[in-house]
Amino acid sequence: MGRYADHVVQRCGSVDPPLLLAMIVTVTLRQPATYWADQVYSATHWSILANTNRWWIDFVIVFGALSLASWPYYARLIRGTVLSLSSEDYVLAARAIGVPDIRIMTHHILPNAIGPIIVLSTYQFGAAIVAEAGLSFLGVGVQPPNTSWGSMLSRGWQLWTIAPHVMFAPAIAVALIRITFNFLGDGLNDALNPKYSKGGK
Repeated sequence: MGRYADHVVQRCGSVDPPLLLAMIVTVTLRQPATYWADQVYSATHWSILANTNRWWIDFVIVFGALSLASWPYYARLIRGTVLSLSSEDYVLAARAIGVPDIRIMTHHILPNAIGPIIVLSTYQFGAAIVAEAGLSFLGVGVQPPNTSWGSMLSRGWQLWTIAPHVMFAPAIAVALIRITFNFLGDGLNDALNPKYSKGGK
């Protein structure tokens, strides 16, 4: 894992409180969302709210809860990065010669801040997949008949003595997707941010 991915991991810290918050939000909202869908469907007969077409409600609730639990990481990283860049010599020089603030933001600060933000976004995307799998494994995430690696792990846990591949296959898939997004974030940072690119050292 690259230097900026390590920095993001240190900033994120423990994932237990966000996962607990996402679990509470998911459990709290599932029944009201189902009741709302029943009421709207009885009044409008929209096919998307029929019992057989509600697969998307679980995904909206789960990933909405994970987003609610994760946004402080983005706010803290963006604020810290912008404050750090605003004191750089090239920003101070641009202000000294009268460059407008909007141009400083778009031409100096944002291009140099995009690397850490991309790393955090890709890291958090992989973390969201793992968190969703954890919630589904515990029975509070995406529920059958919707498909989830967590649900597959839960089912495989019950069958691991006679069919261990049922548990190992989704576990390996979750691990690989997490590693992939970590490396993708670091690669995008090197490719899109010339200040931190390997060629610019």
